[in-house]
Amino acid sequence: MKTAILLLIGSVISYLIGSLNSSIIMSRVMKKDDIRNSGSGNAGATNMVRTYGKAYGVLAFVLDFLKVVLAYLIIWLIFSRVDSAVFEKYEYFFKVTSGFFCFIGHIYPCFFGFKGGKGITVCAAMICILDWRLFIIGAILFFALVFVTKYISVSSIAFALVYPVCTFFLFDKEFSILKHYITAKNTFGGDEMLFRIVAVAIATVFSAFVLIKHRENIKRLIKGEENKIGSHKKEK
Repeated sequence: MKTAILLLIGSVISYLIGSLNSSIIMSRVMKKDDIRNSGSGNAGATNMVRTYGKAYGVLAFVLDFLKVVLAYLIIWLIFSRVDSAVFEKYEYFFKVTSGFFCFIGHIYPCFFGFKGGKGITVCAAMICILDWRLFIIGAILFFALVFVTKYISVSSIAFALVYPVCTFFLFDKEFSILKHYITAKNTFGGDEMLFRIVAVAIATVFSAFVLIKHRENIKRLIKGEENKIGSHKKEK
């Protein structure tokens, strides 16, 4: 019961921090505009680059990435002191909770009419917190596809598709709550496989959200109407 309450509180904190969409805030403060009225209408780093330039896009990316880290640090600072044993035992779930609700807040920000971004940066930040190996694989795949195809959307979609698969093969006791349950032999089966499946299910939910948010991009890719990097043509 105590664990559930802590997770619920962590969810609320993370959602509120996630709702601080940097692209919307930057466009309003620095440009007296709303990024959602320009380009694709998406409140994310890619649209910031196309609308205001690379510097704004990079800053939006960094701020959105850091807000996930901030959410987890706040949860860690508070809950590790409230009950260190519970936090240590369920640390994986606290990380997932902070990342997931930052992700939801970014997509559906309560401060900005529940219309935000697509969540790729936030998802990447959560992956980095959970497992640096997954983050590196995702980053290499993302930038390689951007270089080859010139489509940010293709890289984002591929990232979403690969994430659950990589989670299944890389999920192990060193990076999960399994270190509290299984022996040093790290044998497959039992609790390990159960938690591996849970981790894959969580990754699949993230990926599903990303794909849903990119449904219009997918339609444009099929029609050959998607904008490439460097294109300033207004998206439909």
